[in-house]
Amino acid sequence: MVSGLVILSVVIEIGIFVSVAVISVCMRNFLSPHKQGFFKDDESLMHPYHSSTIPSYVLYIVGFLVPPAVMLLVELIHVKNIKLKRGNAKNSALFNKQLVWNFYHLMCLFIFGAGVTHLLTNIPKYCIGRLRPHFIEVCKPDWSLVNDTSKYITEDICTGEKALIQEARLSFPSGHSSMALYCAVVFMLYLQKRFTWKGVFLIRPLIQTIAFSMAFFTCLSRISDYKHHWSDVLGGAVLGIVIGYIIAHAMVECVFKKAARLARTTSGELPSTFSVYRSSPVPASVSTHF
Repeated sequence: MVSGLVILSVVIEIGIFVSVAVISVCMRNFLSPHKQGFFKDDESLMHPYHSSTIPSYVLYIVGFLVPPAVMLLVELIHVKNIKLKRGNAKNSALFNKQLVWNFYHLMCLFIFGAGVTHLLTNIPKYCIGRLRPHFIEVCKPDWSLVNDTSKYITEDICTGEKALIQEARLSFPSGHSSMALYCAVVFMLYLQKRFTWKGVFLIRPLIQTIAFSMAFFTCLSRISDYKHHWSDVLGGAVLGIVIGYIIAHAMVECVFKKAARLARTTSGELPSTFSVYRSSPVPASVSTHF
């Protein structure tokens, strides 16, 4: 039976990452960015407006479906191998519980990290309000409203579509870059720790290279599509890499390392609230060495 403390911990954990996501979404939908001015002859803002090579929905579908699917597959193989090595049918149900519990923690951390990445990307977007490279085109400024067009223009002279203008004020940092690198880094470090099959040595590096290449291409496309300046992409990439590393480290600590207290798991129970954050407990007979 699942104890009340475990249920409470699950509810709290879900509530935490849902809260982070809600805050980020509300910021995106209800706040207005800081309004920076610009110079009429600023060539960095005169690029044409293009649709995205990698639309947001493609980024989120690939980023949030592929890594979890591979993680689940790897965890299944990992538990199956442990069963075969131990040959203990008595602990089969316990192994299955541990599979569910480990995958739950992996997904909690992964989704929480994505929410934090989204939130920390939006904060500077709205505080700084840097103009995108295609700002002039979507702004469609009416220069007759300005007495001196040689000065730094702070007046609201845009006549274009308001939604596009507001979006054009959210250049730094690149959200595509931060999210793409976050998903790639977590995925790559997860494989580095958990994917231990040595049948074909280059399988793991190949998958990691593909993951990084997709994220890297996403970053570069934001520059070639004139959605961001190169420094926006660099800032987003650094943010995604840092958060991805922290989340991957948390996965190692909370899921892969053997718990300090194993007493409750030997009876087939799930861990209590107090052991959840130390590490995801495993049966005493199961090794977590990689």
